[in-house]
Amino acid sequence: MSADVLPFEPSNSLRSDNNHSQPLRMMLASTERGWHGGEEQARQLVEGLRLRGHDCRIIALENGEFAKRMSEAGFQVYTYPRKGWTPRTLVSIRRAIWNFKPHVLHYNDAHAMTTIGLGSVWYPIPVRVCTRRVDYQISGSWHYNNLADRVVCISTVIKKICESGGVLPQRLALAQSGVDPTRMEGGNRSRGRASLGIKGRDNLILSVATLTNHKGHQYLLEAIPDILKSHPDTMLALAGDGDLTEQLKEQAASMGLTDRVMFLGFREDVPDLMAACDLFVISSHMEGLCTSIIDAMIAGRPVVATRAGGIPDLIGETYEPEEEPVAWMSEIKNATDLSRMIREALEASSEEREARVQRARTRALRLFTSDQMVEKNLAIYQSILNSKSAKAA
Repeated sequence: MSADVLPFEPSNSLRSDNNHSQPLRMMLASTERGWHGGEEQARQLVEGLRLRGHDCRIIALENGEFAKRMSEAGFQVYTYPRKGWTPRTLVSIRRAIWNFKPHVLHYNDAHAMTTIGLGSVWYPIPVRVCTRRVDYQISGSWHYNNLADRVVCISTVIKKICESGGVLPQRLALAQSGVDPTRMEGGNRSRGRASLGIKGRDNLILSVATLTNHKGHQYLLEAIPDILKSHPDTMLALAGDGDLTEQLKEQAASMGLTDRVMFLGFREDVPDLMAACDLFVISSHMEGLCTSIIDAMIAGRPVVATRAGGIPDLIGETYEPEEEPVAWMSEIKNATDLSRMIREALEASSEEREARVQRARTRALRLFTSDQMVEKNLAIYQSILNSKSAKAA
């Protein structure tokens, strides 16, 4: 047999009936060196598939955080030396594909599709999918239309962006990100407030997000002085770090907010912080979906958020619409509107706050858990296999 021909089981042997799929060999491909939200979603996906009896393995950048953590989690990890095409990279990719013979090759990012996808193009892998997580315009559609059977979009706005950028509609699928609903269960309000030195009656506003431009922290800081006029006992805590940390600290200092804004950096105690806050705020102007909002919804915290990217999916404006509001929504890049929504949330009656919190929690548990995300991706794999089986029959 030629070294370039990879023997696979016929796809019709994997055809699903009555939603009971045969065990799959799934390889998840990543080119990220660090660990961010997309890598956490990938971890939950392969963990969920493994629990369902599927054989999941990883191909990732060597010496990267993703490769390290997934190996520690007990997954077999194949590595390659660098992004882009080099002889060593190509050999590493081809060897990994040949050894595992996956039924499903899932690219966790667009670069993986060009690096691992092109490196494996000679092999007849039955299912190739690529997850699209960001809500900016795509630079070109050729690789999406030719290197993937499906582009898995994590929000309706990303799906629309891909279609407007030239990705064929029949290649697009929707599978929103999800969170582990048990993650917030251990949060302790007293412990969280004590860790921040928050007094009993102080209002604590919390934002959990990397300190980067698209998260819009500058607009949140601009909103604080107006909030302090009517709520002088308010504190803002920013959990997360990023390339704008020093710039945002300078902005807060120049606005005289040093004693009202806490820069917490990376925190391991997010459940405690979530329980400690009186209001959870996200001020992004670009956002694929935002799983920290899902965490807040499940933790039962009132939410103020912008209408950035996929956030309207979460709060029921664009996906499975809600009849009653589950959060307070602001326009993007608008400190005045953001301040108004935060004040409305702080001043809402306890009955109104509780009603929105309960609707939000119910919605998150119904639509945006990690189990839901895994099942949606698995259904996409199986639909492709079934479609190919039907054509081959």
